Amino acid sequence: MEKTELEKTEFDTAPAAIKFEEPEMETGHLSKLSKALLIYAAVLSVAFCAFHLYTAGIRELTGMEQRLVNLTLGLAILFVLKPIVRNQGPKTWDMALSLLTLATGAYLLINVNDIALRLGHNTGLEVLAAVVVTLLVLEATRRAIGWPLPIVAIIAIIYGFFGDRLTGMFSHGPITFNRFVAHVGLTTEGIFGTPMAASASIVCIFIIFAAFLNGTGVGQYFVDVVMGRFGRTRGGAAKAAVVGSALMGMLTGSVIANVMGTGTFTIPLMKENGYRPTVAGAVEAVSSTGGMIMPPVMGAAAYIICEMLSVPFVEVIRAALIPAILYYLAEFIFVDLEALKFGLTGLSKKETEVYKKNAKGKAYLLIPLIVLVLILVFLDWLPQKSAFVATVLVIIIGFLQRSNRLNWKKLLGVCKSSARNCLEAIACCACAGIVVGVMGITGLGIQLSSILIQLAGGSLLLLLVLTMIVSLILGMGLTTTASYIILAVLVAPTLVKMGVVPMAAHMFVFYFGVYAAITPPVAMGAYAAASISGANPFATGFQAFRIALPSFLVPFVFIYSPEMLGSGRLVDILLVLATACIGVGFVGVSVVGYYRKSMALLPRALMLGAGLCMIDPNHITDVIGLGVGLVTLALFGGLLKKRRHSPEGDPA
Repeated sequence: MEKTELEKTEFDTAPAAIKFEEPEMETGHLSKLSKALLIYAAVLSVAFCAFHLYTAGIRELTGMEQRLVNLTLGLAILFVLKPIVRNQGPKTWDMALSLLTLATGAYLLINVNDIALRLGHNTGLEVLAAVVVTLLVLEATRRAIGWPLPIVAIIAIIYGFFGDRLTGMFSHGPITFNRFVAHVGLTTEGIFGTPMAASASIVCIFIIFAAFLNGTGVGQYFVDVVMGRFGRTRGGAAKAAVVGSALMGMLTGSVIANVMGTGTFTIPLMKENGYRPTVAGAVEAVSSTGGMIMPPVMGAAAYIICEMLSVPFVEVIRAALIPAILYYLAEFIFVDLEALKFGLTGLSKKETEVYKKNAKGKAYLLIPLIVLVLILVFLDWLPQKSAFVATVLVIIIGFLQRSNRLNWKKLLGVCKSSARNCLEAIACCACAGIVVGVMGITGLGIQLSSILIQLAGGSLLLLLVLTMIVSLILGMGLTTTASYIILAVLVAPTLVKMGVVPMAAHMFVFYFGVYAAITPPVAMGAYAAASISGANPFATGFQAFRIALPSFLVPFVFIYSPEMLGSGRLVDILLVLATACIGVGFVGVSVVGYYRKSMALLPRALMLGAGLCMIDPNHITDVIGLGVGLVTLALFGGLLKKRRHSPEGDPA
């Protein structure tokens, strides 16, 4: 029955709760077998979450055992939840693959110690198990993210078998079938290597933590807070989208999931606020993409960086902080200047009051995030232990809170979404492990470094440009996690050989792998946002690239300046941050072509040059850039002009 106006509450007028996990498949038309298989997958999902919570907080298994169980449960669930025939529910062959995964994983787990002791002299049954695991990983990855990464892995396998027949720099020595298969499928140098180690010990527990946060209403709380705070400001809906997507993008671990989760709410609001559909979609795409690099809860690849470099997670957080600040500052400046340029106002007081009312009294939802940061930074706990404690706090708060309280049904739903959200990372890490294993056994990884250095002619800058192009191309076809792993193995060592600090080298390839989501011609994050805004996908991608343009300069800067990654004296770090912020602002003015009045091509070029000088960590260029920027704003940007106040919203 429809409610009357008096019967409606603030919860009826507020936006629907944001959901980030992939929607459950429609079950109304499924057969009894398909429904039974979904129940089977739900049971495995609960076991998956219980396993990761137990091993994160109570007792972790040995490295190989941990990775085996993680991969086995993950693939067994994946084959059911991502059936070979989409939108028709799982079938008998999906169940067969799931059971084959469980059987193979159980066999390897039982014999894990004997396999390790044999040191490559494996039995025929063990070699067969390695072949089965490799084929299962390839098929699971294809179902999870499509063909690009499996094709790369298949090419690597073919190279491993037949590369000894090549001549020149790409040739390698003969490798027997049994040795090759065992190396890729049974050792910690292949499928069960560093990427899978990160997935099994760190990535999955953080994804579970994020799913529980969303299940208790933290995502909706973020929306309510930022809309209440920024809604009335100039271009308030876009500013709220920037801040909200930054906060919620940390929790999803997926650009497209964040776009589809928050964009369905923020993009229409931005359009109503006066933003062009192309700009509205681009703002959301850029905001959602930045969540992958936003500390403290970043995308899955950030945890793999810890394993690759053998450094504490807090060091990755420290390294990512300043670039993330500059990324969102650039976007915030863009939306503010865009609103000023077109005279856009904010939301009404009545609209923002609804959000403030919904957020009132719910600050306790942030306790788990605060605790997570405190124990990571100040107590120096392991990331998985910290995530376990924070997850337990989330569950306790979820059962105690009055609104949106957790119950056993919701708990089951969170476990299902947790497992589902982990599947892509597990499959990508395992499949990328195949490539890593081939690089190791053939020696191609070492040879490739020499090849890249020769192509760059010994120039670090040219090598960085080549690396950026390769990272963007790989990122267009692969997920951030998969592209980072491959680049970390193939390209990052080359940068280190050229004298780049290891953390800077890995962050460089990581960032451009992320930026691929908003870089035409295949800007998947922008295309997803365009499907909501109704704008042209390519135009949205180009606009997203324009908005994020200042951020594309930052990775080049931190290669030459470790202070940008939080390394060095505090005074130097703060100085680099301050000058870079001004530089990002200057570049933003150049991109929009407006400060307090429209600017022609020449002043925009001068502002771009001034911004580049300010971002470059050099005192001389800082002085030049600041002088050129201020003079240009005074002469052409109306800097000395009296500030106008918006009649509806706040002036900034």
